[in-house]
Amino acid sequence: MPPPLWDLLVCALLFAGWVLVLLLVALARGAEEPSEVPGRLASWHYVLAALAVAIYLLTAVRGVPESPGYLWARASSGDGRDGDLRRGLQLLVPTVVVTVAVALVAGMTVPLSAAVSEATSTSATPTADEGTSTETPPTPDPVPTTASGVETPTPTASDDPDARRRAQAEVVDALLSESIASRGDLATAIAAVGECRDLNRSLALLDGVTRERRAQRDQAGALTVDALGDGPAMRSHLVSAFTYAGDADAAFAAWTRRSISSGCSLDANWRRGNQLSEQSQKAKNEFLRLWNPIALSCGLPTRTSKEI
Repeated sequence: MPPPLWDLLVCALLFAGWVLVLLLVALARGAEEPSEVPGRLASWHYVLAALAVAIYLLTAVRGVPESPGYLWARASSGDGRDGDLRRGLQLLVPTVVVTVAVALVAGMTVPLSAAVSEATSTSATPTADEGTSTETPPTPDPVPTTASGVETPTPTASDDPDARRRAQAEVVDALLSESIASRGDLATAIAAVGECRDLNRSLALLDGVTRERRAQRDQAGALTVDALGDGPAMRSHLVSAFTYAGDADAAFAAWTRRSISSGCSLDANWRRGNQLSEQSQKAKNEFLRLWNPIALSCGLPTRTSKEI
């Protein structure tokens, strides 16, 4: 194979390598599938791939006739000299150093979508910021409610225990279903702000989701769960999940306001939103550990953390 084809092969491998880097960085930050990689992060890595190829070609032109492709072609033909392979690798050093450095900066700072950001942070402890509270409020005395907040009659001792258990589980399930729509709005808004578009609309969505989370937190705290196994502990985890989620939404809204007034960039509000999202994720996992066996026994659908 002649030297030009060797150089083209190296360029193709570099480009494919940086597309792989895109997926690995996204997966490392919490994405579970390629569709969760936002366009802005993908664009960064396509630019990096092109940069890698461009630097390589410049290096190859500078080193003509000793480009990496020329050296490796000569070595493969059996006419090589001692050190050809090492010299070819040395010529690739500028390409690797520059693109790796830019990849680390871009890959770790571009915001992911909301679906991903819940799992992106480390276990940093949330701190107070711009008037939003991270403290889990005390659980109010249980009052039987539906997901829409309408009170239901308090069961009497003469009720069928299985019927009471099923009725209480259905109220919990309805609240969980209500929360899914809020999650969809959150994902839409954060993805848009991450790409610096539709900022005013995204802010309205985030403010709305924050209010919905607060209401869902209050409804969760008022659930009657005495007929459900581990009901009080399950309810406590659900209240914590909604509380942390609401505080995270408020932090993302503050990030959006700052982006509108001062330009799009990541800030302390964005980082805090991710930290609180992780706390919410942990609480949801604890809730689901107790809830899914109950749902299964009552003929209700089990759920994953993405279905709350």
